Amino acid sequence: MAYKHPHPRAVSISETTESWILVAGIVLAVFLIKTDLIQHLLAHISDSFISSFIAGIFFTSVLTTAPSIIALGEIAVHAPAWYVAVAGGLGALVGDLLIFRFVRSRLVEHIMRVAFSPHARRVGKALSKGPLRLIPIIGGTVLIASPLPDEIGLVMLGISHIRLWQFVPISLGANIAGIYAIALIAQHLAG
Repeated sequence: MAYKHPHPRAVSISETTESWILVAGIVLAVFLIKTDLIQHLLAHISDSFISSFIAGIFFTSVLTTAPSIIALGEIAVHAPAWYVAVAGGLGALVGDLLIFRFVRSRLVEHIMRVAFSPHARRVGKALSKGPLRLIPIIGGTVLIASPLPDEIGLVMLGISHIRLWQFVPISLGANIAGIYAIALIAQHLAG
C-alpha cells in the first residue's frame, strides 16, 4: 500500500488577504519610487514634524529607504536633528509595526518553510531559545538602527518571538538613533 501524503492545509482568507496586501505594497512602493512622489509631497509640507514623520514611515521599507534618507537629510538641514529624529522615529515605528505584523503572519511561516532547508529551520529554532535568543534581538536592533532597510532586522526580531510590548521601544529607540545619525551627517555636510 502506497503512502499517501496528507493534504496540505488550505490557505485561509487572511493569508490570501495578506498576499494581496504584499503585492499592493510592492506596486505602491515601485510607483512612489518611479514618480518621486515622496519628495514632492514632503517639499510641499512646511511643518518639519509632519514631513519627518511621513519620511520616517518610508524609512523602513527596502523599496523606499533611499528616498526617505534623502528627505530626512533635507529636512534636517532646516530643523534640529533631535526633532527630525524623534518625528522620523515615530513614523518609522508605524512602518515597522506594519511590517512586523506581516513578518509574524502565517503567510511568512509558509514562505519560510518553502524557502529554507530543514537544517536552516533547526538553526532558527535554536536561535529562538535560551541565551542564544539575544543574538537575533541584538542583530535585528542594529539592522533597524542602520540606514539599511528594516525588513531583515524585523525578521530577526520575529524569529526571536519578541512580544509587541518589547518590540515597540526597541524599534522606536533604534529608529531614532539611526535617523539622528543621518540628520547629524546631513547638517555637517550642509554646514
